[in-house]
Amino acid sequence: MTEGTTEGHSLGHGRYVLQRLLGQGGMASVHLAYDTVLDRQVAVKTLHTELGREASFKERFRREAQAVARLQHTNIVSVFDSGEDVAPDGSTTPYIVMEFVEGRSLKDVLDEQVTALGAMPNEQALKITGAVLAALEASHDQGLVHRDIKPANVMVSTKGVVKVMDFGIARALQSGVTSMTQTGMVVGTPQYLSPEQALGKSVDARSDLYSVGCMLFELLSGQLPFDGDSAFSIAYKHVQETPPAPSTLNRAVTPEIDALVERALRKDPAHRFPTAEAMREELERVLSGTQGGGNTPLQASTPLVIGEGPRSVHAAPSLTNFPPVQPQQPYQPVPGPQTPPPYAAQTPQPFPQAAQTPAPFPQGAHTPPPFPQQAFPQQQFPAQTPPPMMMPPYPAPKSERNGCSTAAIVICVIAGVLMLSFIILMIVVASAGN
Repeated sequence: MTEGTTEGHSLGHGRYVLQRLLGQGGMASVHLAYDTVLDRQVAVKTLHTELGREASFKERFRREAQAVARLQHTNIVSVFDSGEDVAPDGSTTPYIVMEFVEGRSLKDVLDEQVTALGAMPNEQALKITGAVLAALEASHDQGLVHRDIKPANVMVSTKGVVKVMDFGIARALQSGVTSMTQTGMVVGTPQYLSPEQALGKSVDARSDLYSVGCMLFELLSGQLPFDGDSAFSIAYKHVQETPPAPSTLNRAVTPEIDALVERALRKDPAHRFPTAEAMREELERVLSGTQGGGNTPLQASTPLVIGEGPRSVHAAPSLTNFPPVQPQQPYQPVPGPQTPPPYAAQTPQPFPQAAQTPAPFPQGAHTPPPFPQQAFPQQQFPAQTPPPMMMPPYPAPKSERNGCSTAAIVICVIAGVLMLSFIILMIVVASAGN
């Protein structure tokens, strides 16, 4: 069977009759088929003929069927059967029979939203991403890493159920399965490739979370976080460059959503969400904050208001203007109950008192206000002792004046005594002469 499988061709010894092509990828094609045994429509994925000749690709394709068949989850496309079809010329075509999801791929839904609105509404994007994380949570619990999460591998049914498909390049984490590796190639889609995948390093569940972050970025902004002219240039950007915040491309995106995407897209896996469950729980917390009730038009108008948040965040550098303002505020509440303010209040007071010291005695009139302010500073704070130091010079002249007046009196008394003694002496001499 060739890539251009025609309608009416059957697989599985005539059990699955191919009806029409649903999609085609780099490794396989998916057809709508009819299961003649169970009387139902199914999706049949067939590996391209040239790849079916290589044992390594056939092994990977077979492991896809085994791995996904173990996964039973609402958000994962179920696998019913697998096998190999042998053509008359001896060529083999491996195939997998899967659940047929009536709906559209997330890529088609996103393209429609981008054309109509420029991006997907926040609530819708978060709900779809939450369903993908729920599917990955079940996959990771089974030790399976998808390694190719992207909108083209996510289906949205007509009832709105999200289902993840194409675990074709998933690799089991168990040691017995990890020996199946790709030789000299990096498997995945460049636009959603984690840095460790781009570097050819081993991957784990956190690599899928990076791809989910890329997908969520695209849903919110209508653009890819990284793009380029070649797979190499895109992979280089994943390793070296930091993507912009979705809010820079869509003002409706809130800071909380920005933080969610930023953590998922961190280069170091250790700095991302540790598990799909942890990321889903954070997403649900953010989602609960974005849901304000009401219909979609109201939801669409609300983020425009919330979108002012990123503006205030970008304006955050202006907050540096506030520290100079804050030092002025302590000066205003100086008279308040705080202990430091009295210093500023008392320091200027001694100077006016010094200016009024020419009338030292009226200082007593000023003492009522200073007592509650000066008495404590004089006892507790030596820094305010200078004001009392200025008082002694004024009483000092009093003591000098009192000393001078006393000496004058003494001198006068001595002079009087001497004069009296001189008079008495003159009288005595005069009497002796007579």
